[in-house]
Amino acid sequence: MSRLPCEMYDKVNYMCRKYMDRMARFELVYDFRIDEKAFKATADGFLKKAPVFRSVVVKNPITPYWKTADYRVEDMVSVSEPEDIEAARKEFFMQEIPTNNNVQIKIALFYSGNKTYVSFIWNHMGMDGGGFKQFWLDFCRNYTAYVNEGKAPTDFADGPRGYKEIYADMDKEKCRKAKSQFANVSLKDNHKFPFTPESEHDSKVLVVKNVEPEFFEKARIACKQRGATVNDMLITAYMHAFGKMTNMKSDESLSVSCATDLRRHLKDFNRIGYTNHVSFSQCYIENKGESISETLDAVMKSMDKIKKDPFMGLHGLPLLNIAYKTMIYAQAEPIVKLFYRNPTLSVSNVGNIDVKGFSLCGNEPVGAFVAGAAKNKPCAVMTALTINGRLSVSMCLNGNEEDEKLIKRFFDEFEKAIVELALL
Repeated sequence: MSRLPCEMYDKVNYMCRKYMDRMARFELVYDFRIDEKAFKATADGFLKKAPVFRSVVVKNPITPYWKTADYRVEDMVSVSEPEDIEAARKEFFMQEIPTNNNVQIKIALFYSGNKTYVSFIWNHMGMDGGGFKQFWLDFCRNYTAYVNEGKAPTDFADGPRGYKEIYADMDKEKCRKAKSQFANVSLKDNHKFPFTPESEHDSKVLVVKNVEPEFFEKARIACKQRGATVNDMLITAYMHAFGKMTNMKSDESLSVSCATDLRRHLKDFNRIGYTNHVSFSQCYIENKGESISETLDAVMKSMDKIKKDPFMGLHGLPLLNIAYKTMIYAQAEPIVKLFYRNPTLSVSNVGNIDVKGFSLCGNEPVGAFVAGAAKNKPCAVMTALTINGRLSVSMCLNGNEEDEKLIKRFFDEFEKAIVELALL
């Protein structure tokens, strides 16, 4: 058994157990039957090189830490061919990995005819969506080399996981300024989804919506011609759909948090290990506008200001680090909570899936979706990715059937907004 440090972002996600279930979810669909033996061998190679994922979290009041644990690869990987594939997948995604479990990531191979659904759930303390993409690129490369060439699956990232790696590629002056970005101003916004009140009877709700390429690709091209990114488009559609759901007035202001991958500050993210490097920026618009075109213009203006900031996403991190470094954890957690603002409205875009990089022995994924932690109400986080021109969005919540219906109505409005953007 060995002891590993809980890095700053590990502690932040540990703290967030009060607001969510800490689980991250992902799924990839392949149009062939993945070799079980080769998959388990590759998974074992990953666990050997990434010890955080075969560790328990020790809840020490001075400073929590990871302690490696004994494991079998079957603790991580399960394989089945269920009669009801939808029910099996739902059951898998609704589970929660305890912090004292011997593995902090679980993968299910669900066979269905000639298809394989590869479903993932992991402790968000271990890594974010960007870390997952790095992990799966490595996994696919190792699996393919193992099957085709008999190479041992050992080529996994094992670099440092600490947040300070973000500063490593900056010149001395920029690094000094970056480490002085103590302020993290977030504008207050009272808008929220009209969910039902929290109840002890609430349970996990997961809603996934796909927007087909005939709509998404047209919208992406139309928005690109106006100078808007896919992220701008997603935030705009989110705001427009939210406005429809809540009967917002055109002159109302609105703020939506958007996830920022701090790996943008690295020259080569492969030198670091699988970890969390994500922050949030506030897309604030003074007026929602009469039309979706006006909303898009306002979003572009707000996001352009954020993108021009050389320290995008870095604000507030030094202050957070000081809190954890100068106090014991039992003191730091309640202090951090005082300043931590759990975003009520939020968009997290994992981005486009690299189907070539995610191929297993030449077999590219034909489908995918991502979902974040099950948030407590009133937080409404939409997580998104694109694959083969298809957009997949999801929302995971501790709620009930009425909340689920509300999210489905929201996604119907969201899809309509994408169609409107395609016609600009």
